[in-house]
Amino acid sequence: MALLVALERRNVATPLLLLNLVLYIFMLGFASSALDSFIDGQQYHPGLLGNDATLHFVQFAVLASVVGVAAKLATAYHARAWRRQGLAAAAAMGTVAWAATALAFGLACKEMMSAGQRGLRLRALEGLTATLSFTQLLYVVMLHAAVAGGRHGLGCSADDEQPSRAPCGLAV
Repeated sequence: MALLVALERRNVATPLLLLNLVLYIFMLGFASSALDSFIDGQQYHPGLLGNDATLHFVQFAVLASVVGVAAKLATAYHARAWRRQGLAAAAAMGTVAWAATALAFGLACKEMMSAGQRGLRLRALEGLTATLSFTQLLYVVMLHAAVAGGRHGLGCSADDEQPSRAPCGLAV
């Protein structure tokens, strides 16, 4: 815990926030493209080539990526407003984004375990989902540590009405 204080928790979480934002945007692009192919009736497109679980996986991947981007915007609001309520909202949205990503990851695992050839775009989407399920969990743990740190002297100041200029939480 002293290591986080020494590294200034804000500086530790900022690269993870940016990495997750970029990965969620890529995931949204891949999942939207795959969903568009399914809607157009091109389930057997060479870049897609899935199985029975593919449509469900793609739908949940779109949902997880949209919620993930929204969670990152909530964190950006916290960085601007710099209040304890913003940190709690960022932590809550991050948890919801992780839950949706974990659900999409579970469907990706089901799809990978079902024998069959998968296209390159689909494998890239599966890889992004697996990576995001881990990095988003790490980010959520950091946010919740900052929320809990307020009770133990490590988080925001006790004055919730005025913005604090001291390091508060993990957000940008």
